[in-house]
Amino acid sequence: MRVGISTACFYPQPLEESLQILAGLGVHAIEIFFNTESEFSPRFYEGLGAEARSLGLEVVSVHPYTSLMEGMLLFSDYARRTEDGMLQYQRYFECAAALGAQYFTFHGERDMGHADDPARWERKCAAYRRLCALASACGVTLAQENVAWCRSHDPAFIHALYRDVPELRYTLDIKQAYRAGHNWRDFLDAMGDRLVNVHINDFSAEQSCLLPGDGTMDYADFFSRLRSIGYNGHTMIEVYRNNFREPVEIERALRVLGRYTTR
Repeated sequence: MRVGISTACFYPQPLEESLQILAGLGVHAIEIFFNTESEFSPRFYEGLGAEARSLGLEVVSVHPYTSLMEGMLLFSDYARRTEDGMLQYQRYFECAAALGAQYFTFHGERDMGHADDPARWERKCAAYRRLCALASACGVTLAQENVAWCRSHDPAFIHALYRDVPELRYTLDIKQAYRAGHNWRDFLDAMGDRLVNVHINDFSAEQSCLLPGDGTMDYADFFSRLRSIGYNGHTMIEVYRNNFREPVEIERALRVLGRYTTR
């Protein structure tokens, strides 16, 4: 396993400026979190990819700014909007492929507090299958993330997707599990052998998101469990800008995780 960092850690600093910081921290694997539509234009992301390569950075995954709207764009009852959403996400998959990313992090629907009837569930699964196929055609894998304010806040929802959309893969997010009131183990059990990416952080009784090493997370147990399911992918540090004062503090977090894995 290798430790990487998400550019989301430096938001709202302009995306391209974070690459030099990441390279200076000595990591080689990164996740790029796009923050606006113009960053998905070839003129922008081709230059971003060239800069990443020149700095020795491997783009492992891509995260879109439209995560807030994926339910409306891709799973609503308005068919024309769904078609437009599919075309929009195909462009995003093409961007991810151009950057050499293996995975595309996906939030899915916001939790609106109601269950699906069988017909709606099947239509939803069909949309997931179509998204997976569009991503695969670009050489990218769609990875559903567990998110506290989305349907994916519930391990039972992940179990259902695992059962009915076998081509779908998963991103485990530690802080989002904590915020949803679940232990990360519940999601790891649901995702199982289809886990392909991890967003890692620390937490305490007072705060749901801290730099690794600043809270109470049992990393020995966490990495042991990852190995027990055969996981050998990346663990991406993803915290917020208010979780550290200077980027040098992230170096300490890298050393903490380095006791259990490599960069």
